[in-house]
Amino acid sequence: MLKKRLIPKLIFKVKEIGQEKYPVIVTTKNFKNIKFVGDPISQAKIFESQLTDELLLVNMDSLDLDNNQFLLDYYKEFSNKIFMPLTIGGGVKNIGSFKKLLKNGADKVCLNTAAIENPEIVSGASKIFGSQCVVVSIDFKKIDKDYLVFYRNGKINSKKLLFEWIKEVENLGAGEILLTDIDKDGMSDGLNIEVAEKVSNSSKLPIIMSGGCGVAQHFVDAFKNTKIEGIAAGNFFSFRDQNIHQARSQILNNGIELRK
Repeated sequence: MLKKRLIPKLIFKVKEIGQEKYPVIVTTKNFKNIKFVGDPISQAKIFESQLTDELLLVNMDSLDLDNNQFLLDYYKEFSNKIFMPLTIGGGVKNIGSFKKLLKNGADKVCLNTAAIENPEIVSGASKIFGSQCVVVSIDFKKIDKDYLVFYRNGKINSKKLLFEWIKEVENLGAGEILLTDIDKDGMSDGLNIEVAEKVSNSSKLPIIMSGGCGVAQHFVDAFKNTKIEGIAAGNFFSFRDQNIHQARSQILNNGIELRK
């Protein structure tokens, strides 16, 4: 059995102070109610000291990588200071975006909107860089009786059915899927076990769930009742530094094996 992964999710927006631009971590609720939290590198160092498995770093502004060299420089600085596997997302437009991110610190590249608007990017990147580098992020919410896929930070309904899109992404050659329930984002009331169970039982890909972790037991419940490989959390890991230790201890005490 594969060991499970805990993945802090550092979502950031860029703040301008004077003429300088600085990435700042934010937390959200339902992809709204944005609160600025702190410095990504400082927070990542805390996670690293607490035996975090890997990190997910996402540019919520989706800044164009071709016109924002400062961002690529920041990613390189980040990867030089933080010695953990790093997945970077936000602003991915084409194969060139993959090249830039992988050259500047990313071990994997996460894409969301680009996969919906131009699915060939997924297959192309998989062939060029290997499927292990391609993480497709899928944001969803329940409308009436169906789970539908949203994109552009949850603002646009793609009208795609969640489980059909997951199967399509798998066929395109993605190496991993990150699922986020928009309605549970930041609500701290537990992960969407229903979706996690269905997807992890049917997909051949590693499934990472996100959205809703509020206490350590939520991690345990998801790992015990589904076959997901990992859980990514933002708010849970941002507000109390010891949360990773607490979560790891409770998960291990429930007989669930973790990496490291």
